[in-house]
Amino acid sequence: MTAVRAVLLDLYDTLAWTEWPRLRALFSERTGVEPRRLMNAFATTRRRRSLGEFEGVEGDLRAVLEAADVEASEALVGELARLEGEVLERGVHLWDDALPVIAELRALDVPVGVVSNCDHSTRPIVDRLGIAQAVSAILLSFEVGAAKPDPEIYLAALDAIGNPRPSATVFVDDQAGYCDAAAALGMRTLLMLRDEASPVEGVSEPGDHPVIRDLRAVVDLL
Repeated sequence: MTAVRAVLLDLYDTLAWTEWPRLRALFSERTGVEPRRLMNAFATTRRRRSLGEFEGVEGDLRAVLEAADVEASEALVGELARLEGEVLERGVHLWDDALPVIAELRALDVPVGVVSNCDHSTRPIVDRLGIAQAVSAILLSFEVGAAKPDPEIYLAALDAIGNPRPSATVFVDDQAGYCDAAAALGMRTLLMLRDEASPVEGVSEPGDHPVIRDLRAVVDLL
């Protein structure tokens, strides 16, 4: 088997977890939209938000409100943007193994990239948590204009970390579908299923992907 020369990591539910239920409750209370309908609005707009189709955080939230059939007034959008910023300022947390494992990989001269499907709210998060400074490259889908499972974002990530051979690259994600796409490009894959995680997109069935419960398993492959 080809030696591991590079690692690509997903962000949410792989490196970090969020206090999403608290934010969802605040949004539901402020808009009067019951939680299930609000979740559906976030889900139906996720792809377009992840591709950066809307203008900033406010544009992303306006799209969610419109999908929930709520009048997206400037005042309401501004208030929700403020609430989101306040919650995410302290409501996104790295798992304990995240930065130590990244540091260990970098110390071994293994480039590490982060590949995340996300909207505009994520850039301040990765900067605050120190992820951007810790890794070789960070690919946020709304900035790239491509999102997993599209090949473009994987290829952009490989390019950003020095174009290692796909067969020498390990890709770690909590979604089997995104691992499938990486495997189709020739990468080795690991499906992250943390015991405490509750992925927004649901818990994946492993399929053909080896399952890991923490990032130490990545180092063990070296």
